[in-house]
Amino acid sequence: MGDTRPVYQRIADDLRRQIDEGVLPVGARIPSRSELKRVYGASDQTVDRAVRVLKAAGYAVGRFGRGVFVGDRKPIGSLVRGSVAVDSPLAAEIRGGPRGTVRGGSVPLPGPVGRRPGHLPTALARPPVAEGDVAEGFGLLPVPRGEASAERVPHLVWEATSTATVAPPAVAERLGITTGERVMCTRYEYLADRLPLQLATSWEPLALTGETDICWPERGPYARRGVRGRFAAIGIRVVRAREVVASRPATSPEAEVLGCAPGQCLTTVERTHYAADGRPVETSDSVLRGDRWRLEYDIPLAPEPVAPPPSVGAPTVRGPRPAERLAGLPRPTTRRAPTGGDEPAGSVSR
Repeated sequence: MGDTRPVYQRIADDLRRQIDEGVLPVGARIPSRSELKRVYGASDQTVDRAVRVLKAAGYAVGRFGRGVFVGDRKPIGSLVRGSVAVDSPLAAEIRGGPRGTVRGGSVPLPGPVGRRPGHLPTALARPPVAEGDVAEGFGLLPVPRGEASAERVPHLVWEATSTATVAPPAVAERLGITTGERVMCTRYEYLADRLPLQLATSWEPLALTGETDICWPERGPYARRGVRGRFAAIGIRVVRAREVVASRPATSPEAEVLGCAPGQCLTTVERTHYAADGRPVETSDSVLRGDRWRLEYDIPLAPEPVAPPPSVGAPTVRGPRPAERLAGLPRPTTRRAPTGGDEPAGSVSR
């Protein structure tokens, strides 16, 4: 039976094989449209579609005015998620990244007023919030103390924009509120060594935070404290978080920011924080390139249960002793051999 794959798929698969085998190394130029037409005997539309397949899978990247080149698909590192990770929208510890290891989290950094890392907007105690109000935050994620000084760590930069808006249906369901209720929506963009790392969007019900000092996540006296630290300031104890991991194609705006092709596979993480009484207080969506970053989970295991000692007076169950095991077996019979002596019945004389 002949190959039933469409021609564009056969071209894409052959180019992908050459990339995987190193015939076309990272950074090499993919043959031009005219070259692909000549080699595969295909039309313009067919070879263009094959190249789009490679771009969507992360095998190729286009450079305006220069052509299409083999992309670097080697994973940059892992985002380790778990109880040790700070509950910021990054919610992870970077391991094996561009420059080593750093935990997601931040503290206010001094800096001149202006749109640059380290700047904190003016704190506003108990701010009035109107729909459409916007606040911005910028910062660095510093290296935690105790890390080995010789270990090169990623230079992590983030930018955030908060807007008072209404909850869309999916977000309202996750927060346990009514569609259209007011929420604080904060959008984050993370860079690791100037490379796109992660996009995140967080929502918090303004019914809980609207007239408090924690209304703006990246502004005010409790900015950058994480979900637990900020909500603790208003008497709400956050005790657990739930994550749902999935994947989906990248939208055009996401692809432009993350440096990939529209339609390329992204890893998505839906994270929701819950208070001690079980109500959700914050939920977020994070997206990152599935071909460059891996999610790693540290799952502590409970100690193995220890068998309880037998109660006093309870009968002890034991296995049979060797003699008792043999007692139930039939004993071999004997017969008199012609030459004398006993020989087990059923044996054959030589």
